[in-house]
Amino acid sequence: MTDDSRPKAGPIGWRDRGLDGWMNSQTGELTRGLPVTAADTVIDVGCGDGVFIHFCARQGAEVIYIDRSEAALAKTSAKIAGSAARAHHGILSECDPIPLADGAGDLVICTEVLEHVPDPGAFLAELVRVARPGGRLLLTVPDARSEQLVAATAPPQYFEEPNHIRTFSADAFRNLVETAGLVVENQRFVGCFESIYWPLAWLTCEPDSGLPLDNPHPIPDHWTRLWHELQRHPQGHRIRDALNQLLPKSQSIVARKPG
Repeated sequence: MTDDSRPKAGPIGWRDRGLDGWMNSQTGELTRGLPVTAADTVIDVGCGDGVFIHFCARQGAEVIYIDRSEAALAKTSAKIAGSAARAHHGILSECDPIPLADGAGDLVICTEVLEHVPDPGAFLAELVRVARPGGRLLLTVPDARSEQLVAATAPPQYFEEPNHIRTFSADAFRNLVETAGLVVENQRFVGCFESIYWPLAWLTCEPDSGLPLDNPHPIPDHWTRLWHELQRHPQGHRIRDALNQLLPKSQSIVARKPG
């Protein structure tokens, strides 16, 4: 079950991230309180399709992006090629270890990766190693609450290698980061739209395989349209903010490496 074969939530999830302060082109903040400048060297470990590192490239930073998937790396490279990045480097690697020198990055990004690895503590230690003293890390993982809801309809392989082999409560995630010697600056919760979308999408897919049907069921689309209309309401953010605390798809931590 690869990302390419799963049902798609569409761009609305990314629009929600923008409403919650992510990838703010006006302030240059990757997330609230985390500006990226042309003086920075940013490392994205497990870059996927490159959404976050592309934002950093647009700010003029030197960007280094790493993934074990050649297709993901190629997609990210295509995005970065025409950007304002002062330098860019793509690396194909399993990141065991990360093929970079100690202290190479001012900012290290690792989003939606730790739930896939057999030893999150050891993997996080590598992320800390490649951050400079005083540098910062942006880490995200799926929230245990949404994973519990997704489990009601997701095919079994969703929680098997190479997919999500562990879940993190808010306390467990913070403890993991602090045990690695980092200072947590903030912990936030986002993506409630997707917490509902994914169980509906899996519910309307082929049983066991999780593949979309030839004639998709309208339930996920109904939820998407409802959510879109809710965000158009002047007070719609009140529902989004409350649901992000109750049932977030992802939790993020911005942390600083002492030094």
